[in-house]
Amino acid sequence: MDKKGNQVMPFIGVIADEKSENFIRRQIVEKLKLRESSVLFIKEKSIENIKNIKFETIIIARKFKNMEILKKMLLNTNYLVINTDRIKSIEIFKEYNLKIFTFGFNSKAIVTASSVTEEGVLICIRREFESISGEIIEPQEIKVSSQEDAENIMAVAGTLLIYGVDI
Repeated sequence: MDKKGNQVMPFIGVIADEKSENFIRRQIVEKLKLRESSVLFIKEKSIENIKNIKFETIIIARKFKNMEILKKMLLNTNYLVINTDRIKSIEIFKEYNLKIFTFGFNSKAIVTASSVTEEGVLICIRREFESISGEIIEPQEIKVSSQEDAENIMAVAGTLLIYGVDI
């Protein structure tokens, strides 16, 4: 909400491989009821064009080479959703004033997959955290029926949980 009480559409930046982009965008746009233009893909070759956009959330689902510009973008970002299997050290992000939400297969991630089958993924929320609206999300398991890659499901799940939306 802005100062006048109007709902503000957040910009969500996504760093993902090309194969994952459509799934991530479709899920986030549909579940958060956003315009497609609210979800922007951050690519190495186009980062200069979008480096001054204020993102509410940035999702990092793959390695990214241009860390200097990304770090500048994080100065104006509130939430970082990061795959700790792809980015080994999140320590470099802790100096920024943002909330970090981790996902991945490793045991330190907030959201991980406890079971992956052909029918879907059993998402495990390993520890409690606070959503954007202030709701406390408690540890739990959530079944997500999808043929999509488990990492993509975890990236979307983490983002939706931050916004307090059911997966």
